[in-house]
Amino acid sequence: MRLPPSARSAALGGLAYGGPWIEPSAPFLNPALLRPTYHNRLSLSVQPYLADITHTTLTYARYWEGVGTFWSGLQYLNYGTLRAADEVGNPLGTFQAYEGVWSIGAMRAFGRWQVGMNLKVPFSAVNIERYRRIGLGTDIGILYEDTARGLSATLVLWSLGTELYRPNGRPFAQPFPTQIQATVSYKLPHAPFRLHLGTVHLERWRLAANDPLQPIQYDITGNPIPPPPPRWTEHLLRHIIGGVEIEFSRAFVGRFSYNFQRRRELSPRGSSALGGVSFGVGLHLRKWGLDYAYTLFFRQAGAHTFTLWMSPFRSGSHGAP
Repeated sequence: MRLPPSARSAALGGLAYGGPWIEPSAPFLNPALLRPTYHNRLSLSVQPYLADITHTTLTYARYWEGVGTFWSGLQYLNYGTLRAADEVGNPLGTFQAYEGVWSIGAMRAFGRWQVGMNLKVPFSAVNIERYRRIGLGTDIGILYEDTARGLSATLVLWSLGTELYRPNGRPFAQPFPTQIQATVSYKLPHAPFRLHLGTVHLERWRLAANDPLQPIQYDITGNPIPPPPPRWTEHLLRHIIGGVEIEFSRAFVGRFSYNFQRRRELSPRGSSALGGVSFGVGLHLRKWGLDYAYTLFFRQAGAHTFTLWMSPFRSGSHGAP
């Protein structure tokens, strides 16, 4: 559930922001970002993830006049073929492992405000020993958008829920990794730049901790000196994700973001690699669009994301305005 569902969200640090470049997979992160103009729109995202893992997202949206806009989607993570062995390493063949989340949601607009809600069912399975897990959760989001001023802001209670059972059907009430996230986007007047500022984990302040593998220092008597606790600025920066979209034209856009927490958590100590950096481009036409993103975790470890959306079905009498 934490993986970005589209190339745009991947290029912008893993969050979904307001603005004219939203695509149909955004409701995975905030259901309030659903648009009536997504009527009969289909979206497919493919991300060749780390270690030959494949992450795929499929979404579809539909608008009913006077009722609201609805969508449904599936995120699927396939770990491929794995080798099975007993406790001493003797080979037992191969097996498959996968996990994902099926979501369905709706949005209703009230002037400049949009309110949305998702129902999500995460699942995972390993096809040996009948290991299965399934859960039930929800997302609740709000969007405020002032198109005249180029301003939009979102707030989302993301992934509120719990597992329903664990292997062999035994009860297992492990809660989901619930977050409160907020974003602000602003289009600079007379300039092709849209600035994005996102905040994550607003439900708790402390996100930093001392590295237990850092070298131990000793005083003159040989006693270890405990490291000082992280400063408040370290906690603050780990909540922030910054990004920018450069609108080269009405159809073509470039994207760049920096995720401070990802940089701190994944880059090796002393490394100068650009961990936490993501960038991408997008081409949006009237009936279809294509987005690309590259996410750099650390050094040469990164992931490409491709998103294709289109309107393959003819709009009926319930088409969006």
